[in-house]
Amino acid sequence: MSHDGPHDVVIVGSGAAGLCAALAAAVEGASVLVLEGSDRWGGATAVSAGQVWAPANHHMAEAGVADDPRDALAYLLGRTRGRDPHLAAAFVDAAPRMIRFLEEHAPIRFTPTTLPDSFAEAPGGRTHGRNLEVAPVSLGALGTAEDLFWPPPFFAPVVTNEEITRLRLVTGGTPPPGLIEERTAAGRVALGQGLVVGLLHGCRARGVDLLRGHRVTGLLTTGAPGATAVTGVRMAGGPEFRARRAVVLACGGFEHDRALCARLLDGPYAHPVTPPVGRGDALRLAAGAGAALAHTGECWSWPVTQRPDAAWPDGTPRPELTLAERMLPHVIWVNSAGRRFVNESSHNVALAFAELDPATGHPRNTPAWAVADARYRARYPFVGARPGQPLPPHAVEAATPAELAARTGIDPGTLTETLRRFNEFAARGLDPDHGRGTTHYDRAGGDPTAPHPNLGTVAEPPLCAARILPGSVGTKGGPLTDEQARVLRWNGDPLPGLYAAGNAMAGAIGPGIVSPGATIGSALTWGWIAGTTAARGAGG
Repeated sequence: MSHDGPHDVVIVGSGAAGLCAALAAAVEGASVLVLEGSDRWGGATAVSAGQVWAPANHHMAEAGVADDPRDALAYLLGRTRGRDPHLAAAFVDAAPRMIRFLEEHAPIRFTPTTLPDSFAEAPGGRTHGRNLEVAPVSLGALGTAEDLFWPPPFFAPVVTNEEITRLRLVTGGTPPPGLIEERTAAGRVALGQGLVVGLLHGCRARGVDLLRGHRVTGLLTTGAPGATAVTGVRMAGGPEFRARRAVVLACGGFEHDRALCARLLDGPYAHPVTPPVGRGDALRLAAGAGAALAHTGECWSWPVTQRPDAAWPDGTPRPELTLAERMLPHVIWVNSAGRRFVNESSHNVALAFAELDPATGHPRNTPAWAVADARYRARYPFVGARPGQPLPPHAVEAATPAELAARTGIDPGTLTETLRRFNEFAARGLDPDHGRGTTHYDRAGGDPTAPHPNLGTVAEPPLCAARILPGSVGTKGGPLTDEQARVLRWNGDPLPGLYAAGNAMAGAIGPGIVSPGATIGSALTWGWIAGTTAARGAGG
């Protein structure tokens, strides 16, 4: 088919939400065009771990793990605030059907992981089975990963999440060279890249047109102000692409637009780990067409560190997710006052960065520091340095707590007392102050070979420290949608011809994170809903 169209459905963005929407619309018989604004496919999905949270999926039943959609809905509603419960119900209903759909229409095979829900102990929570990942997928005729995707963090994207866990790669294990060489030679990828590759193969097999390097800057509309309908998209100084049935916004959030973040986010989350593509396009496009906006103060918050020399290919600084330094023994976090302020191993640990000092109105827990001792350094990686390697330039080392405090600006007296108190309890495997290590989620990310997977004293010199920054893996604010992923006006009516999914929509889950894989699980599910309903012309 011709790229010039018109097409039935135009998708803006090529991450999990956009490609799933494209595949769903194509399966419904629609002619589909995907426009990716950058010169690389997959957006944030392609550099992620690719975990997919899908409660009550059929792989759980196959593995003998019981789940019930009613439990999943109770769990979601118990961990959310300010959301329409109908959206939660729509997600729970659609997620397992989306998983079956992808396995039927793309070369994707999902396998369960052992990851628990973030609050597995809460009513309706589960300790394993709800999170899935793709088995390694062949690149085939798509090309090379280097040409297709943004460069991945941490591990070569040929090992799976379960292999990362089994081989203890986060906690200091050695990557298996034989396995990496074998899968690299075969052109097979896993994690987020594997998910995107499977979706691209599915889209190509269904005749979806795929264009990258086409950033959408405007929507084509008809009708009077306040009663417009969306009929297509346009590029800056470039072509227009008309959509006979609908446009689906799936081009991510606004985490890389500093002005929008400063104006909208309820916290200092200025260090996104996503590729520099989430620049607020969906929010602006939808708002300009008269869409209602919601949850603009929220993001998928996460703690990060920043090497001075780490950057994306375009020069944008590239922070790294903080993993080992929050989950493992012999490390704590303190603020500049020298106090611990959170359960470091909590999945929602970064929400603490939004806490304000009532006396000043400024964030009370930034800057924050991860402080570890020699036992930690001998066993685990610290801000990118494996055991035995020298510390990177953004970390400091000192012989005593007082020296470390002097080098970091932490209050020395309070730091010493904090270490004394923490060590007294950690030696007994306890954390009465913040409950670290008491949940399934905490322990799943710890070291199962240690006396306690998450706790250990921080006492053996030399000590080291690195600054922990408030970051994110995307924002949650965007156009408000209904259960069919139709974008809504401020009066609650659907805006004809416009749909949204993933981080381009107002997040249906929040304000915190309910499980690993919730971001991509939500993106795929709402992408599937959007593509299916858009192709059928619902609300159009």
